[in-house]
Amino acid sequence: MKNDSKSDAQPKKTDARGELQEASMKTFRRILVALRGTWKIYRRSLTGVTGLGIVFGFFIIAITAPWTAPYDRDFKAPAVDTFIADYATRDLPENVNWSRVIGLTASEKDRPLERVMIYSADEGSVIGYPVTRGIGEETDEIGIEIGSPAAIELPANLRYLEYAHFYRSFFFVLSPDGEGENATATLYEYDYDFIYLREHEVPFVPLYSSNLWNGFSPLYQVGRLALAFADEHNVWMINKRPPDFTEPGIDGVTFTNSLTIPNATIVGNPLVVDGDFANGSMLFVPTDEGIKAYSLNLTRAALTDRVLDITIDRLEWESNHTIDGETFEPATGNDMLIFQYPYQPTTALGKETVAIATTDGRIIAYDRVTGSMAWSSKPILPGIREFEISSLHSSPDNMVIVGRTGERGLIVGLDPETGRVGSNNSLFSTVDGYLNSAPQYVKGQYRYVFSTDKGTIYLATDEMQINATFSAPGGGAVTPAAFLGNIYIEGSRAGNYFGVITEDGSLFVETLTGVNIAPLHPGTYPSGNYYPLGTDYEGHDILTQVMYGTRAELLVGVSAAFFSVVIGTIVGLVAGFYSGIIGELLMRATDVMLSLPYLVIMLLFAAAFGPSLFNIIIIFAILSWAGIARVIRSVTLSTRKRAFVDAAIVAGASDTRLIFRHIGPNVIPYAFLYMTFMISGAIVTEAILAFLGFGDPNAITWGMMLQYLQISGHSLDAPWWLLPPGIAITLLSLAFYLIGRAFDEVVNPRLRRR
Repeated sequence: MKNDSKSDAQPKKTDARGELQEASMKTFRRILVALRGTWKIYRRSLTGVTGLGIVFGFFIIAITAPWTAPYDRDFKAPAVDTFIADYATRDLPENVNWSRVIGLTASEKDRPLERVMIYSADEGSVIGYPVTRGIGEETDEIGIEIGSPAAIELPANLRYLEYAHFYRSFFFVLSPDGEGENATATLYEYDYDFIYLREHEVPFVPLYSSNLWNGFSPLYQVGRLALAFADEHNVWMINKRPPDFTEPGIDGVTFTNSLTIPNATIVGNPLVVDGDFANGSMLFVPTDEGIKAYSLNLTRAALTDRVLDITIDRLEWESNHTIDGETFEPATGNDMLIFQYPYQPTTALGKETVAIATTDGRIIAYDRVTGSMAWSSKPILPGIREFEISSLHSSPDNMVIVGRTGERGLIVGLDPETGRVGSNNSLFSTVDGYLNSAPQYVKGQYRYVFSTDKGTIYLATDEMQINATFSAPGGGAVTPAAFLGNIYIEGSRAGNYFGVITEDGSLFVETLTGVNIAPLHPGTYPSGNYYPLGTDYEGHDILTQVMYGTRAELLVGVSAAFFSVVIGTIVGLVAGFYSGIIGELLMRATDVMLSLPYLVIMLLFAAAFGPSLFNIIIIFAILSWAGIARVIRSVTLSTRKRAFVDAAIVAGASDTRLIFRHIGPNVIPYAFLYMTFMISGAIVTEAILAFLGFGDPNAITWGMMLQYLQISGHSLDAPWWLLPPGIAITLLSLAFYLIGRAFDEVVNPRLRRR
């Protein structure tokens, strides 16, 4: 009997599965028939077919952009195209991971650039290239010439190499010795010509190093020099003083000293401040418990006032990580503690501050002498909601913050007296990629030079505004950009040069005193590159940007419209089906949404939730469903009175089945119709938000192209940059509008031409 029951049940299951498959096939065939009928009517509309063809073309562009675009997504025109300036290149030995570029200058007053040195920490090798001033045969133009290289051997296990201007220039090379707890390091000292002078034993393997500070002196090259290293609990410091005229042949005197901090962990670079200040020189050490400030004791000769010895003295003050009784977490790292140099030697002590960054984006400044908190500030950056601080730096007039926001780098200038971002929160810029070099301020040029991990070099004004940007020939920069020095000083001109190692293994050296000619008009340029629609001010190819921007626009347009229509359709169906209090409440909510100032609310939401394509999609969907909800409600009220709905009610269909199975399919054509119109609205909305500064800076969109055009000041003189994104926005929005008008004829037979 049990076997018979099983055999009887099996055909029933098979029959049920077959009925389900047959029902599914019938539904699929009905959809195909409906689509064929719709297409027969739709294709009679020339405007509809035209709009569909345009949209299809944009979809093809979006899909094939990685293969059909003239250049890569992140391409930037090389410097030879965008920056008219003197430059020189030199091929380097292959298969070497070059770590740094340094300019070697003489100890004269103007310190002209004499050699360019590159070194590899992995290989422990150095190559120096002599630099000469070249003068053209037909003109008196002065340019740089790089001579034949000379290799220099360094100690094994090179970890640290630093160069300092000090009477005669010095190199300090650090090499770890041994392993484990008893490991030490040796600091080798070389002169400007890489002649070995002496070595010093460091009692530990350093994790942090100081800023290699030269003491204040009217003659820069003869000031005292201080350098400190630290591990988690120890600080070792070396000090030098220049030789006296009574000591011919003597290189000067070196002092070493050490300090142990047993009950706290050092979390960043120690900071040495050495100069003629009221309470002498100081050593600042950032720890997990706070900043510890030690005075430096200088023993001087009675008659000549020469420094005879330098030792780390007593603990002057220490801070704890609290503000108004609340504990904050300090941002740890090599460059999270800075000293703000005074504007002039006579500046009051109150303007000399030590600053530290916190993990929540604040800067806290302490008085250098007393340790009392001078101010605490979280920089306000218009249009930027969240950012992370990576490092702190000093410059003549500002505290400089380097950080990141999303996938873009950030450079900010703070007023050292107040902690504000300038007088109107405008001293900042964002760049493509994260900064991988400290912004170096070039005196006399009023410019900062730095680079990013995208291989781009930037020049910024002292107002933190990008002045020029370009990539080095050979595929961008591998090593960070470094200011090297001058090759000539003549009147008001100064031949300031910077250098990088490029991706193709070349040394690239160029002057800062060139002329930035980007944005480039369409054409072929010295690099051999052809830009069909020109470039923007950063050297991005406009045609490439337009093609990749198609992806974002279609994503925003279709997604935002889809979610908006889904919300509006559901609200309209429910409000139309339930005519009582539920319907009234939904319609009153719809009336409220329709009465809101759309653009103002959109801007407020964008400012509150931050600039991203996802946020724009959500904001548009939330604010744009009300219109379609009213239309769907009207259609639902009409459909609900039809006979097939009454038949379903008699058959016992639930409210949910009535709404979504019987009434829903009849309102879908209207939902699709309004979706085509909303796609156009979403594309235009994204462009408006981006143009007003609320777009996604990490995405390539047509709106962001127009925003960068506006803030760069080239709106009137770069039509090749203005017109392509503007035409693309207009064309794609028009195409979806034409599709909607043609589909309107399908939905409303009275609109069809007879």
